[in-house]
Amino acid sequence: MNITLLKNRTWILQSILASIFCLVNSYVLAEDYLSKESELVNVKSTFPMGSHTGDLTTETPFNAKLIQGRDRIGQWIETIDTCGRTRMIEVCSRDDVWLVSARDSHCHPSDTSLLECSRLVNGCWQSEELANLTNDHAHDKTKVTMIYVHGNRTNLKWAKSRALQFYDNSLRSCERPPLRFVVFAWKSEAEKVRLIQDYKLKSNRSVTVGKAFCELLDHFDDRKMLLGGFSLGAQVVLSAMSEAELRAPSTKAGQYQVAVIAPAINSDFSRASLAIYPQNSLVRHTDVFVSREDCAVKVSEAINRRTNSSGFNITDLVDYQGGASVSVHDITCEVNRRHSIDNYGRSVSVVSRVCDLLKEVFEEKGLVSGGKVRGK
Repeated sequence: MNITLLKNRTWILQSILASIFCLVNSYVLAEDYLSKESELVNVKSTFPMGSHTGDLTTETPFNAKLIQGRDRIGQWIETIDTCGRTRMIEVCSRDDVWLVSARDSHCHPSDTSLLECSRLVNGCWQSEELANLTNDHAHDKTKVTMIYVHGNRTNLKWAKSRALQFYDNSLRSCERPPLRFVVFAWKSEAEKVRLIQDYKLKSNRSVTVGKAFCELLDHFDDRKMLLGGFSLGAQVVLSAMSEAELRAPSTKAGQYQVAVIAPAINSDFSRASLAIYPQNSLVRHTDVFVSREDCAVKVSEAINRRTNSSGFNITDLVDYQGGASVSVHDITCEVNRRHSIDNYGRSVSVVSRVCDLLKEVFEEKGLVSGGKVRGK
Protein backbone atom coordinates (compact mmCIF):
# COMPACT_ATOMS: atom_id res chain seq x y z
CA MET A 1 0.00 0.00 0.00
CA ASN A 2 2.82 2.36 0.92
CA ILE A 3 4.64 1.41 -2.27
CA THR A 4 1.56 2.25 -4.34
CA LEU A 5 1.16 5.58 -2.56
CA LEU A 6 4.83 6.37 -3.11
CA LYS A 7 4.52 5.57 -6.82
CA ASN A 8 1.47 7.81 -7.11
CA ARG A 9 3.25 10.66 -5.37
CA THR A 10 6.29 10.20 -7.60
CA TRP A 11 4.12 10.22 -10.71
CA ILE A 12 2.34 13.41 -9.54
CA LEU A 13 5.67 15.09 -8.78
CA GLN A 14 7.07 14.14 -12.19
CA SER A 15 3.94 15.49 -13.87
CA ILE A 16 4.24 18.80 -12.05
CA LEU A 17 7.94 19.13 -12.89
CA ALA A 18 7.24 18.27 -16.54
CA SER A 19 4.53 20.93 -16.68
CA ILE A 20 6.84 23.54 -15.17
CA PHE A 21 9.59 22.58 -17.63
CA CYS A 22 7.22 22.96 -20.57
CA LEU A 23 6.02 26.37 -19.39
CA VAL A 24 9.55 27.62 -18.77
CA ASN A 25 10.82 26.41 -22.13
CA SER A 26 7.74 27.75 -23.87
CA TYR A 27 8.65 31.10 -22.37
CA VAL A 28 12.35 31.10 -23.09
CA LEU A 29 12.29 29.58 -26.58
CA ALA A 30 9.45 31.71 -27.92
CA GLU A 31 9.29 35.34 -28.91
CA ASP A 32 6.48 35.64 -26.39
CA TYR A 33 4.09 33.30 -24.61
CA LEU A 34 1.07 33.46 -26.92
CA SER A 35 -2.03 32.33 -25.10
CA LYS A 36 -4.78 30.36 -26.85
CA GLU A 37 -7.15 33.20 -26.17
CA SER A 38 -4.99 35.73 -27.97
CA GLU A 39 -4.53 33.36 -30.93
CA LEU A 40 -8.27 33.54 -31.50
CA VAL A 41 -8.35 37.33 -31.67
CA ASN A 42 -8.34 38.53 -35.26
CA VAL A 43 -6.11 41.36 -36.37
CA LYS A 44 -8.73 43.79 -37.56
CA SER A 45 -8.79 47.44 -38.54
CA THR A 46 -10.74 50.24 -36.94
CA PHE A 47 -10.94 54.01 -37.38
CA PRO A 48 -9.85 53.92 -41.05
CA MET A 49 -8.16 57.18 -41.94
CA GLY A 50 -6.27 58.00 -45.12
CA SER A 51 -2.72 56.67 -45.25
CA HIS A 52 -1.34 57.39 -48.69
CA THR A 53 -2.08 61.08 -48.97
CA GLY A 54 1.39 62.34 -48.03
CA ASP A 55 2.42 65.49 -49.86
CA LEU A 56 6.19 64.98 -49.70
CA THR A 57 8.11 65.63 -52.90
CA THR A 58 11.74 65.26 -53.88
CA GLU A 59 12.12 69.04 -53.53
CA THR A 60 11.50 69.00 -49.77
CA PRO A 61 14.59 69.67 -47.62
CA PHE A 62 15.67 66.76 -45.44
CA ASN A 63 15.00 68.49 -42.11
CA ALA A 64 11.43 69.21 -43.12
CA LYS A 65 10.93 65.54 -43.91
CA LEU A 66 11.90 64.22 -40.50
CA ILE A 67 8.99 62.90 -38.48
CA GLN A 68 8.93 64.37 -34.99
CA GLY A 69 6.23 62.92 -32.78
CA ARG A 70 2.78 62.59 -34.28
CA ASP A 71 2.19 64.37 -37.56
CA ARG A 72 -1.16 64.35 -39.31
CA ILE A 73 -3.52 61.58 -38.27
CA GLY A 74 -2.63 58.35 -40.04
CA GLN A 75 -4.30 54.97 -40.28
CA TRP A 76 -5.15 52.85 -37.27
CA ILE A 77 -5.03 49.08 -36.84
CA GLU A 78 -5.88 46.86 -33.89
CA THR A 79 -3.18 44.29 -33.01
CA ILE A 80 -3.24 41.29 -30.71
CA ASP A 81 -1.20 41.24 -27.52
CA THR A 82 -0.48 38.66 -24.83
CA CYS A 83 -3.23 37.22 -22.62
CA GLY A 84 -6.00 38.04 -25.07
CA ARG A 85 -5.47 41.78 -24.95
CA THR A 86 -5.45 44.09 -27.97
CA ARG A 87 -3.48 47.21 -28.78
CA MET A 88 -4.32 50.04 -31.16
CA ILE A 89 -1.44 51.15 -33.39
CA GLU A 90 -1.35 54.37 -35.37
CA VAL A 91 0.74 54.37 -38.54
CA CYS A 92 2.04 57.83 -39.41
CA SER A 93 0.44 59.30 -42.51
CA ARG A 94 3.84 59.64 -44.21
CA ASP A 95 4.79 55.99 -43.64
CA ASP A 96 3.88 52.87 -45.61
CA VAL A 97 3.58 49.36 -44.16
CA TRP A 98 4.02 46.25 -46.31
CA LEU A 99 3.91 42.53 -45.63
CA VAL A 100 5.84 39.84 -47.50
CA SER A 101 4.68 36.39 -46.45
CA ALA A 102 7.20 33.61 -47.08
CA ARG A 103 5.40 31.01 -45.03
CA ASP A 104 5.76 28.31 -47.69
CA SER A 105 9.19 29.34 -48.90
CA HIS A 106 11.12 26.92 -46.69
CA CYS A 107 9.89 24.15 -49.01
CA HIS A 108 11.22 25.84 -52.17
CA PRO A 109 13.34 28.86 -51.13
CA SER A 110 14.32 29.76 -54.71
CA ASP A 111 10.70 30.02 -55.89
CA THR A 112 9.72 33.67 -55.47
CA SER A 113 6.19 32.90 -56.69
CA LEU A 114 5.57 31.59 -53.17
CA LEU A 115 6.07 35.07 -51.74
CA GLU A 116 2.76 36.78 -51.03
CA CYS A 117 2.79 40.56 -50.82
CA SER A 118 0.26 42.93 -49.28
CA ARG A 119 0.06 46.55 -48.17
CA LEU A 120 -1.68 48.24 -45.27
CA VAL A 121 -4.23 50.67 -46.75
CA ASN A 122 -6.74 52.49 -44.54
CA GLY A 123 -6.14 49.93 -41.80
CA CYS A 124 -6.71 46.90 -44.03
CA TRP A 125 -4.25 44.49 -45.64
CA GLN A 126 -4.67 44.59 -49.42
CA SER A 127 -2.97 42.15 -51.79
CA GLU A 128 -0.28 43.66 -54.00
CA GLU A 129 2.18 42.45 -56.58
CA LEU A 130 5.74 42.14 -55.31
CA ALA A 131 6.81 44.34 -58.21
CA ASN A 132 4.77 47.19 -56.73
CA LEU A 133 6.87 47.06 -53.58
CA THR A 134 10.19 46.93 -55.41
CA ASN A 135 9.13 49.71 -57.78
CA ASP A 136 8.01 51.80 -54.82
CA HIS A 137 11.46 51.36 -53.26
CA ALA A 138 13.15 52.27 -56.53
CA HIS A 139 11.12 55.35 -57.48
CA ASP A 140 9.61 56.87 -54.32
CA LYS A 141 12.61 58.80 -53.02
CA THR A 142 10.69 60.34 -50.13
CA LYS A 143 10.93 57.20 -47.96
CA VAL A 144 13.61 54.93 -46.59
CA THR A 145 13.05 51.15 -46.60
CA MET A 146 13.40 48.86 -43.60
CA ILE A 147 12.64 45.12 -43.72
CA TYR A 148 11.93 43.45 -40.37
CA VAL A 149 12.05 39.66 -39.75
CA HIS A 150 10.34 38.14 -36.68
CA GLY A 151 11.51 35.29 -34.45
CA ASN A 152 10.39 31.85 -33.27
CA ARG A 153 6.91 30.51 -32.39
CA THR A 154 5.12 33.23 -34.35
CA ASN A 155 2.09 32.67 -36.54
CA LEU A 156 1.03 35.11 -39.26
CA LYS A 157 -1.32 37.18 -37.10
CA TRP A 158 1.26 37.37 -34.34
CA ALA A 159 3.93 38.37 -36.89
CA LYS A 160 1.82 41.28 -38.11
CA SER A 161 0.95 42.40 -34.60
CA ARG A 162 4.42 42.22 -33.06
CA ALA A 163 6.01 43.95 -36.06
CA LEU A 164 3.53 46.81 -35.84
CA GLN A 165 4.08 47.05 -32.08
CA PHE A 166 7.84 47.27 -32.72
CA TYR A 167 7.08 50.06 -35.18
CA ASP A 168 4.94 51.78 -32.53
CA ASN A 169 7.52 51.43 -29.74
CA SER A 170 10.68 52.18 -31.69
CA LEU A 171 9.96 53.92 -34.97
CA ARG A 172 6.76 55.92 -34.95
CA SER A 173 7.80 58.87 -32.80
CA CYS A 174 11.57 59.11 -33.24
CA GLU A 175 13.23 61.69 -35.48
CA ARG A 176 13.75 59.99 -38.83
CA PRO A 177 12.81 60.16 -42.51
CA PRO A 178 9.44 58.84 -43.67
CA LEU A 179 9.52 55.06 -43.64
CA ARG A 180 8.61 52.15 -45.86
CA PHE A 181 8.29 49.42 -43.21
CA VAL A 182 8.25 45.88 -44.65
CA VAL A 183 7.38 42.88 -42.47
CA PHE A 184 8.89 39.58 -43.64
CA ALA A 185 6.84 36.69 -42.20
CA TRP A 186 7.97 33.05 -42.22
CA LYS A 187 6.47 29.84 -40.80
CA SER A 188 7.77 29.59 -37.24
CA GLU A 189 4.79 28.67 -35.04
CA ALA A 190 5.03 25.60 -32.78
CA GLU A 191 4.97 22.29 -34.67
CA LYS A 192 6.40 19.74 -32.24
CA VAL A 193 5.34 18.90 -28.70
CA ARG A 194 8.90 18.70 -27.40
CA LEU A 195 10.04 22.29 -27.20
CA ILE A 196 13.76 21.75 -27.72
CA GLN A 197 13.06 19.68 -30.83
CA ASP A 198 10.63 22.34 -32.03
CA TYR A 199 13.27 25.03 -31.56
CA LYS A 200 15.89 23.01 -33.45
CA LEU A 201 13.43 22.53 -36.32
CA LYS A 202 12.84 26.29 -36.60
CA SER A 203 16.51 27.08 -36.10
CA ASN A 204 17.40 24.90 -39.10
CA ARG A 205 14.48 26.33 -41.05
CA SER A 206 15.65 29.90 -40.42
CA VAL A 207 18.82 29.14 -42.39
CA THR A 208 16.76 27.83 -45.32
CA VAL A 209 14.36 30.78 -45.14
CA GLY A 210 17.42 33.02 -45.36
CA LYS A 211 17.82 31.81 -48.94
CA ALA A 212 14.23 32.86 -49.69
CA PHE A 213 14.94 36.22 -48.06
CA CYS A 214 17.97 36.56 -50.33
CA GLU A 215 15.74 35.88 -53.35
CA LEU A 216 13.43 38.66 -52.19
CA LEU A 217 16.34 41.11 -51.84
CA ASP A 218 17.48 40.25 -55.37
CA HIS A 219 14.26 41.83 -56.67
CA PHE A 220 15.24 45.27 -55.32
CA ASP A 221 17.32 47.50 -57.56
CA ASP A 222 19.79 48.52 -54.84
CA ARG A 223 20.99 47.55 -51.35
CA LYS A 224 20.24 50.90 -49.77
CA MET A 225 17.95 49.70 -47.00
CA LEU A 226 18.02 48.60 -43.37
CA LEU A 227 17.54 44.91 -42.55
CA GLY A 228 16.37 44.10 -39.02
CA GLY A 229 15.90 40.71 -37.38
CA PHE A 230 14.80 39.57 -33.94
CA SER A 231 15.82 36.23 -32.37
CA LEU A 232 15.73 33.57 -35.12
CA GLY A 233 14.81 36.38 -37.50
CA ALA A 234 18.40 37.54 -37.05
CA GLN A 235 19.51 34.14 -38.38
CA VAL A 236 17.28 34.64 -41.43
CA VAL A 237 19.00 37.96 -42.15
CA LEU A 238 22.54 36.68 -41.59
CA SER A 239 21.88 33.62 -43.76
CA ALA A 240 20.58 35.85 -46.54
CA MET A 241 23.69 38.02 -46.40
CA SER A 242 25.97 34.99 -46.58
CA GLU A 243 23.96 33.47 -49.41
CA ALA A 244 24.01 36.72 -51.39
CA GLU A 245 27.79 37.03 -51.18
CA LEU A 246 28.24 33.48 -52.49
CA ARG A 247 26.38 34.38 -55.68
CA ALA A 248 27.80 36.01 -58.77
CA PRO A 249 28.68 39.70 -58.31
CA SER A 250 25.94 42.13 -59.29
CA THR A 251 25.94 45.78 -60.27
CA LYS A 252 23.63 46.83 -57.45
CA ALA A 253 24.57 50.04 -55.69
CA GLY A 254 25.26 50.38 -51.98
CA GLN A 255 25.59 48.01 -49.05
CA TYR A 256 23.01 46.76 -46.58
CA GLN A 257 22.82 48.13 -43.06
CA VAL A 258 21.97 45.33 -40.62
CA ALA A 259 20.56 45.49 -37.09
CA VAL A 260 19.88 42.26 -35.18
CA ILE A 261 18.22 42.11 -31.77
CA ALA A 262 18.64 39.25 -29.27
CA PRO A 263 20.01 37.00 -32.04
CA ALA A 264 19.53 33.24 -31.81
CA ILE A 265 22.14 31.67 -34.09
CA ASN A 266 21.96 28.20 -35.63
CA SER A 267 24.84 25.94 -34.56
CA ASP A 268 25.69 24.80 -38.09
CA PHE A 269 25.74 28.40 -39.31
CA SER A 270 27.92 29.56 -36.42
CA ARG A 271 30.44 26.83 -37.13
CA ALA A 272 30.63 27.30 -40.91
CA SER A 273 29.69 30.88 -41.76
CA LEU A 274 29.64 33.23 -38.79
CA ALA A 275 33.42 33.62 -38.50
CA ILE A 276 33.72 35.00 -42.03
CA TYR A 277 30.63 37.21 -41.80
CA PRO A 278 32.57 40.43 -40.94
CA GLN A 279 34.27 40.26 -44.34
CA ASN A 280 30.93 40.27 -46.18
CA SER A 281 31.29 42.92 -48.89
CA LEU A 282 27.51 43.44 -49.17
CA VAL A 283 27.13 44.62 -45.56
CA ARG A 284 28.28 48.08 -44.54
CA HIS A 285 27.84 47.55 -40.81
CA THR A 286 26.05 45.23 -38.40
CA ASP A 287 24.66 46.39 -35.05
CA VAL A 288 23.94 43.63 -32.52
CA PHE A 289 21.75 44.30 -29.47
CA VAL A 290 22.04 41.78 -26.64
CA SER A 291 20.95 41.29 -23.05
CA ARG A 292 23.00 39.03 -20.77
CA GLU A 293 19.82 38.14 -18.85
CA ASP A 294 17.75 36.94 -21.82
CA CYS A 295 16.79 33.34 -21.01
CA ALA A 296 15.95 32.40 -24.60
CA VAL A 297 19.34 33.48 -25.89
CA LYS A 298 21.02 31.54 -23.07
CA VAL A 299 19.11 28.38 -24.04
CA SER A 300 19.97 28.92 -27.71
CA GLU A 301 23.67 29.27 -26.87
CA ALA A 302 23.55 26.17 -24.65
CA ILE A 303 22.05 24.14 -27.50
CA ASN A 304 24.79 25.40 -29.80
CA ARG A 305 27.53 24.46 -27.33
CA ARG A 306 26.22 20.89 -27.22
CA THR A 307 26.29 20.74 -31.02
CA ASN A 308 29.30 22.93 -31.71
CA SER A 309 32.14 22.54 -29.22
CA SER A 310 33.75 25.85 -30.20
CA GLY A 311 30.84 27.85 -28.78
CA PHE A 312 31.57 30.70 -31.23
CA ASN A 313 28.72 33.23 -31.35
CA ILE A 314 27.93 36.58 -32.89
CA THR A 315 29.21 38.66 -29.97
CA ASP A 316 32.68 37.18 -30.51
CA LEU A 317 32.90 38.93 -33.88
CA VAL A 318 33.93 42.20 -32.24
CA ASP A 319 37.28 40.71 -31.24
CA TYR A 320 37.61 38.62 -34.37
CA GLN A 321 39.36 39.49 -37.60
CA GLY A 322 37.47 42.22 -39.41
CA GLY A 323 35.32 42.82 -36.33
CA ALA A 324 35.31 46.57 -36.91
CA SER A 325 32.26 46.06 -39.14
CA VAL A 326 30.27 44.69 -36.19
CA SER A 327 29.15 46.64 -33.10
CA VAL A 328 27.69 44.86 -30.06
CA HIS A 329 25.44 46.90 -27.78
CA ASP A 330 24.88 45.45 -24.31
CA ILE A 331 21.44 46.73 -23.27
CA THR A 332 20.96 44.45 -20.25
CA CYS A 333 20.21 47.42 -18.01
CA GLU A 334 17.57 48.77 -20.42
CA VAL A 335 15.36 45.68 -20.82
CA ASN A 336 13.95 42.92 -18.64
CA ARG A 337 14.54 39.18 -19.09
CA ARG A 338 11.54 38.69 -21.36
CA HIS A 339 12.48 37.50 -24.85
CA SER A 340 10.15 39.77 -26.75
CA ILE A 341 10.57 42.39 -29.45
CA ASP A 342 8.02 44.43 -27.52
CA ASN A 343 10.50 44.45 -24.63
CA TYR A 344 13.62 45.16 -26.69
CA GLY A 345 11.83 47.72 -28.86
CA ARG A 346 11.47 50.01 -25.86
CA SER A 347 15.23 50.19 -25.29
CA VAL A 348 16.59 53.72 -25.67
CA SER A 349 19.71 52.33 -27.35
CA VAL A 350 17.68 50.35 -29.89
CA VAL A 351 15.41 53.28 -30.73
CA SER A 352 18.27 55.76 -31.02
CA ARG A 353 20.55 53.58 -33.14
CA VAL A 354 17.83 52.26 -35.47
CA CYS A 355 16.60 55.78 -36.18
CA ASP A 356 20.18 56.93 -36.84
CA LEU A 357 20.60 54.02 -39.27
CA LEU A 358 17.42 55.02 -41.12
CA LYS A 359 18.79 58.53 -41.54
CA GLU A 360 22.14 57.17 -42.75
CA VAL A 361 20.46 54.94 -45.34
CA PHE A 362 18.25 57.82 -46.47
CA GLU A 363 21.27 60.03 -47.00
CA GLU A 364 23.13 57.24 -48.78
CA LYS A 365 20.39 57.07 -51.39
CA GLY A 366 21.73 60.37 -52.70
CA LEU A 367 18.78 62.57 -51.76
CA VAL A 368 20.50 65.01 -49.45
CA SER A 369 23.40 67.36 -49.97
CA GLY A 370 23.78 70.49 -47.92
CA GLY A 371 20.09 70.48 -47.01
CA LYS A 372 19.02 70.22 -50.66
CA VAL A 373 17.77 67.28 -52.59
CA ARG A 374 20.03 65.76 -55.23
CA GLY A 375 19.01 63.74 -58.24
CA LYS A 376 18.80 59.98 -58.15
